Amino acid sequence: MHRDILQRFGALPRDLDGTSNAPVWIHAVSVGEAAVAAKLASEIKKRFPATTVAVSTTTRTGNEMIRKYGKGVVDGVFYYPLDISFIVSKVVRFINPRVYVVIETELWPNLLSELKARGIPVVLVNGRISDSSFENYKKIKFITKGILGCVSCFCMQSQRDSDRIEQLGAKAGDVFVTGNIKFDERLPESAAPGLGKKELGFDETDEVIVAGSTHFPEEAAVIGIYQQLRVARPGLKLILAPRHIERIDAIKVYLDKTGLEYAHLSEILGAGPEIRKSKFDVLLVDTIGHLRDLYGAANVVFIGGSLAKKGGQNPIEAALWGKAVVFGPNMQNFREIADIFIKNTAAVQVKDASQLQEALEGLLKGVPHRRNVAENARNVIEKNSGALARTVDRLGKYLERQKIGYGKGSEGRVV
Repeated sequence: MHRDILQRFGALPRDLDGTSNAPVWIHAVSVGEAAVAAKLASEIKKRFPATTVAVSTTTRTGNEMIRKYGKGVVDGVFYYPLDISFIVSKVVRFINPRVYVVIETELWPNLLSELKARGIPVVLVNGRISDSSFENYKKIKFITKGILGCVSCFCMQSQRDSDRIEQLGAKAGDVFVTGNIKFDERLPESAAPGLGKKELGFDETDEVIVAGSTHFPEEAAVIGIYQQLRVARPGLKLILAPRHIERIDAIKVYLDKTGLEYAHLSEILGAGPEIRKSKFDVLLVDTIGHLRDLYGAANVVFIGGSLAKKGGQNPIEAALWGKAVVFGPNMQNFREIADIFIKNTAAVQVKDASQLQEALEGLLKGVPHRRNVAENARNVIEKNSGALARTVDRLGKYLERQKIGYGKGSEGRVV
């Protein structure tokens, strides 16, 4: 039985005892939220060095990511408990948190009720309400209002998110616009070891398209476009990173029909120079946690989940590398970021696969245009940074409080 099953029933690892001094409990659902959690933990430690931090995740990939990126600043990592009263009660007593921090809008009623009953503040950070979620929540406002009443402070990404959370029942005095922490990224100096063009098996003169976090049927569209573009650009390469690596085998079946030569990133990373000398057209990313660095090898980046109706992915990581970014019409999960990028000519948005091919071809041919789009993106990121500091400013009033109680399992309260 995998450890996440036991932990979701409240059997937490003993190494969490190291967080017994009233830790900050941060909840991050998956990979994107885990990156935000690592940033929060780092900033909290910087300002409040004696504070311990525990992070929970829902997915295994999120758990792996926080262990990787939170190393040195996160004191304990565990899987989020099932939202069943006796389980969450046990977990809250065990962790005994000073404050509970939830990223974006992952609000579970039983846990929130338990925290409120124990006088433990709940702070929602990087909060957002997507179009679909807003419509759904409005239908059950009589329920959402009660859930939101358990939250002490709402740090929202934008004014639109702030307005929406208030319409759903949050108290206006508890709601603040602090911005999107995902804009607070450091500019990368170089890729991680082994992930430069040469190390991946490409020539430095090769042009590279990176299609990141793709969903079905985007891979087929991207591969078809790549086949068309490489007719005139024989040095063109494709790095294909599906959102869910368990789909790799299905993608390989399609690639086998095309006749394109491909390699697996796991093979490249695990083998010697001989495999890197072999020529291939497509690099399949079958590992977790490398996409951020692989963007450094790109000339142009396509953001997956945006042609398929999956709500898109965050374009900031690719843009930080100084790469021109293209995404489709479905960017609902990152609407605020996408809108800012488009408004500032910092990305190219397309309606369908046909326009995607035109956009990629135009950016590959037009080097000045490509550089202009990339530079605009970096300017947008710099202009919108600072959300992390503003968020921890709000958290500060809770972090400065002291926990009064009698250790694990106590009925401690925050004063």
